[in-house]
Amino acid sequence: MQPSTSYRYTCLIPFHLADPAGVLFFGHAFTLFHQAFESFVIHQLHCPWTFWFQHPEWIVPIKRAEGEYLCPILAGQQCHIELVVSSLSTSSFVLVSSFYQNQLCCLVKTVHVFCSRLTRQTIPIPCLNPSINSGPGSLF
Repeated sequence: MQPSTSYRYTCLIPFHLADPAGVLFFGHAFTLFHQAFESFVIHQLHCPWTFWFQHPEWIVPIKRAEGEYLCPILAGQQCHIELVVSSLSTSSFVLVSSFYQNQLCCLVKTVHVFCSRLTRQTIPIPCLNPSINSGPGSLF
């Protein structure tokens, strides 16, 4: 996968994530982002969930997260979330996630960094599938 490649995830905004006015509570944009991200890992990266999130040698914590809210995201309606890898470095990548309900409603930007599970030190992005990828850093 190359930077700027996108992945689209669709979900229904459930009532229990909304405030009394029926609008998604702002913090839950990050909950929905992570649901979309987990789907991205499985379906776009073709990586089993346990391999990514419970790998014995490395972890991928989110170093930075920010949200920009442009209009209400309403409960009971479909929401389309588009994830785009906007930049890629030796040990990290940036995802920009755009939330749509007939228009752009929210942007979530996250920075993910690969680290050794043991030392918590930054490491190069590993090869996730040796049969497809050619070496370290070929995750995307």
